[in-house]
Amino acid sequence: MFRGCFEHTIDEKGRLSIPAKFREALDTTFAPPLFVTRDKDCLVAYPADEWRVFESRLNEMPQYDPRVKAFRRLVYAPAQECPVDRAGRILVPPTLRAYAGLERSVILSGMGRTFEIWSKERYDAEMAQVAADFETIAQGMGELGL
Repeated sequence: MFRGCFEHTIDEKGRLSIPAKFREALDTTFAPPLFVTRDKDCLVAYPADEWRVFESRLNEMPQYDPRVKAFRRLVYAPAQECPVDRAGRILVPPTLRAYAGLERSVILSGMGRTFEIWSKERYDAEMAQVAADFETIAQGMGELGL
């Protein structure tokens, strides 16, 4: 599983080092390569096996439902396969870097079966909002059974 938050830098070519803990999870639990796509204000990286499950479920949905079409345009269409090189890095495509505002300082945040890739500025703003809403979020999680 992908756990923890790690601050890394992305270089001018768009190469991003994957944290050792995440590479270990890829080697022992999941299958490379990574598929990277958009999420709200950040990117999300799926290991190949998790991507296939996601893709299969999405392809079972009604193709002419406007919500499904919109989701496919927002999340599925921009997805890119990003192999991990021998140095433990991925090359984040320019269109995805621009979308997420990735310039130098990046946060990689473990989300269990996936991990998020944030610009540090956006991550800090998101976490400030989450902290401010903590009680509401915790109550909602209780309602979901956690």
